[in-house]
Amino acid sequence: MTTPIRIAVLGCGTITKGEHLPAILRNPHVELVALVDASEERAAALIRSTGLKCRVRTDYRSIWDDVNAVVNALPNHLHASVTLEAIEAGVHVLCEKPLAIRSEDARTCAAAADRKGVILAVGMNRRFQDNHQLLRAVLDEGSLGAVSGYDWQMGGPFDWNSASGFYFSKAQAGGGVLLDYGVHLLDSLVDWFGPVADLHSEDDDWGSGIESNVRLTLEHSGAYGTIRGQVRLSRTYALANRLLVHGSDAQAELRLESPQSVLLHRELGSQAVIETLAIARSAGVSGSSFDRQLSNFVRSIQRLEKPLADGSQAAYVLEVIERCYAGRTRLPEPWSEIGAATGVQA
Repeated sequence: MTTPIRIAVLGCGTITKGEHLPAILRNPHVELVALVDASEERAAALIRSTGLKCRVRTDYRSIWDDVNAVVNALPNHLHASVTLEAIEAGVHVLCEKPLAIRSEDARTCAAAADRKGVILAVGMNRRFQDNHQLLRAVLDEGSLGAVSGYDWQMGGPFDWNSASGFYFSKAQAGGGVLLDYGVHLLDSLVDWFGPVADLHSEDDDWGSGIESNVRLTLEHSGAYGTIRGQVRLSRTYALANRLLVHGSDAQAELRLESPQSVLLHRELGSQAVIETLAIARSAGVSGSSFDRQLSNFVRSIQRLEKPLADGSQAAYVLEVIERCYAGRTRLPEPWSEIGAATGVQA
């Protein structure tokens, strides 16, 4: 038996309560030392509601000497600075996405982790979903034939129960739906199809810096050749909430509500069929993507694995997002034009 890794969670918002904390409590290789939040009452309430016996801190700097690792689930604008402080203190970090608001800061964190010899993992939990791994296998097996492109739509009215409301501040969030949710999709697309060689971006930011709707056209250059695809994101209305990857022989579909499977659309004889692909698991073997993410982080600290999503990879995705923001154009909204609405000529 190895000594448990002493861990603290920074930030006691929804993602901590719903995902990080349950994963920590289910992992036998970690010991929860403290919950840290600017609101002492919020942290204490979370401890009371879960029956925990750990410390409450309002100053994250007070815990460096007591822990081996932290989960950084603070608002976006604090990710890079606090992660860097933890690294400099010799503490391993699992940082929620995005690692930073700016790619330059993410690169600084990645370089510091390499220099200090500590683990920096980034919370791209979708990498640990079965359907992410299954699509990789489908692509590698050539089950789709020649891959020609993809269409990924993700969206619905914003309903995240944010404790701080930082999502709607450009200074604190860094951006809107593209930086918040799109970072997951771009991370997966780059992992599957390779670097983004070219892109075109449209969004509905009217100057606040917090876009709610985005449409991207991307071109990748990777192991499967040149792949072109479209991404649509929304915080205001429901989209199809699925990825379709088009091939010459079949299509692969990933649905938001079914992270454990991939649907394969193809012809069987003269009939169109749908096959459901799922990973066969032993009875009793389970675990959410956050459980697997934490396990990968712990095993990386133990030098048994490497982080599936590290600082350098996260920095590259942020660079792609910065390219989108720098070259973005206005998403067509004909209903918002006065002339279109009233018939008045400009």
